[in-house]
Amino acid sequence: MLMVLVGVTGCALLLATLMREIQLPAAIAYIVTGVLVGPTGLGLVHDRELLTHMGELGVIMLMFFIGMEVSLPRLIAGWRIAVLGTGAQIAISVLICTLGTTIFGLPWQTGVLFGFIVSMSSTAVVLSMLKDSGELEHPFGQNALGVLLMQDLAIVPMMIVIGLISGSGGDWTSTAVQLVGGSLLVALAVWIMRTPGWRIPVWLTQGMERRVMLGLLLCFTAAMLTAELGLSAPFGAFLAGMLLHASDQSDWVEEHLRSLYIVFVAIFFLSVGMLVDIHFVLEHWPMMFALTLAVLVLNSGINSLVLRALGESWPVALLTGGVLGQIGEFSFLLASMGLSLGLMGQTASHITIAVIALTLMLSPVWMMGIKALIRRGLIE
Repeated sequence: MLMVLVGVTGCALLLATLMREIQLPAAIAYIVTGVLVGPTGLGLVHDRELLTHMGELGVIMLMFFIGMEVSLPRLIAGWRIAVLGTGAQIAISVLICTLGTTIFGLPWQTGVLFGFIVSMSSTAVVLSMLKDSGELEHPFGQNALGVLLMQDLAIVPMMIVIGLISGSGGDWTSTAVQLVGGSLLVALAVWIMRTPGWRIPVWLTQGMERRVMLGLLLCFTAAMLTAELGLSAPFGAFLAGMLLHASDQSDWVEEHLRSLYIVFVAIFFLSVGMLVDIHFVLEHWPMMFALTLAVLVLNSGINSLVLRALGESWPVALLTGGVLGQIGEFSFLLASMGLSLGLMGQTASHITIAVIALTLMLSPVWMMGIKALIRRGLIE
């Protein structure tokens, strides 16, 4: 066990150092490490389920840290891009994928599933890139944040629609609980944030041990509440981070929990890399390359055109579209649901999972290419 831990950590460190030298995010190094040490690579790690659960904690902590940097008034000011932009982007993705599956003789229900899968961008990858590059506060960074939050909220209605079109029906009681409970929770958080001078009692934040445990308690309690309501657990952590930001008490959390945050986010990317079946990808590499490129172009193009239509300049629209070009981690959940409900076969599931992981891996390189085009004045 210790030898495996040393091997994985050493590989991640070596690749992360190499990526930094060529100015690429460490996230790529962790994904590649996951590919190399996973079941279809060197076979050092076999318990993907454990890594997946630990990686989920990394996404929750990432959203908690992002929330501590977000201003509520600024987020509300960007509602038009977040709500209208996300709605239009999902609708266009579903329409294109449905037309595509119909042309190839597949059921329209499968097209809707693929449309949902493609339309979800990666909260973990995008916000990690923006946070590492210091671009979260830039206009395109704020646009991307708003879209990602709306996509996280959209996962619930997407799952309901998938259940309905597959013929399995829907649990309307659970849906009502999700809508009412989620609305009340968000309203409560906004009310607290708008209450001047609210603070956590000083006695709870005295001493490093108390601060670490209190920070983790706030993060995971909020995530648990939204998860129990059937909503996104990371969204709850994001709300908790915003509450801390509003209380001006986020500095001590940032200071004491950053190390844990780095470890868990790295584990998330490792778990993504382990999902890739190297043998399957190499055997079908022309198709995998074509599909991955098609997804990056489609997602970036749709997001860019929608944002341009909503009044953003071409550079801002293209930067936002480019950073949202990959398929996100929630799409793994949608693909698994589609497989269990018979909306896709086993082969299609393997292809989908591989394409999701490959878009996550190539996303930083894709973004660097778009930035290079803008810097050279090819896009104005």
